[in-house]
Amino acid sequence: MTASNLSADWLTAWQQEITAALETTLCTFEDTFGYPPGDNEVLLADEESRAAAARLKEVVDMPQGLISLYATIAELSLPDIDHGYFVHTPAQVLNDITQYGPVRVTDHATGVVFGSDGGGILFALDGDGRVHRSTTPSWFDDFEMSAPTLIRFLEQLHQAVTDFASR
Repeated sequence: MTASNLSADWLTAWQQEITAALETTLCTFEDTFGYPPGDNEVLLADEESRAAAARLKEVVDMPQGLISLYATIAELSLPDIDHGYFVHTPAQVLNDITQYGPVRVTDHATGVVFGSDGGGILFALDGDGRVHRSTTPSWFDDFEMSAPTLIRFLEQLHQAVTDFASR
């Protein structure tokens, strides 16, 4: 699944494909792993999440990719895929920006933390649309580039779900 921009149609198809792959694998999850799965889902944006995203835009110079993402997707929670993946709600991003501010992702750029993994590693999007991941579970340590675009990051998540479902 590839795209050149984060259109609502692409994001909706992305969400539907992930949901379908999750439904297939979560049916047999407990038999396979011996414990029940967590809440693995991609939630579509609603009035509340869009309002939080609008408030977020008032507080921080929000990267265009996050504006596009939050117009369609409110949250992603995949606690059982690899080490877990989470795209935070706009309300959580707003709270984190208020509490911590933007993170320094390079010597010359800051980013907005929008996600994490199950081990506390953070994902931040810089103003040029690159996704960075923290090298430790901290807001204040180094970040390294994880994906050249938010689209590529979402494609990587899609692949992780597909790989997990095909086990």
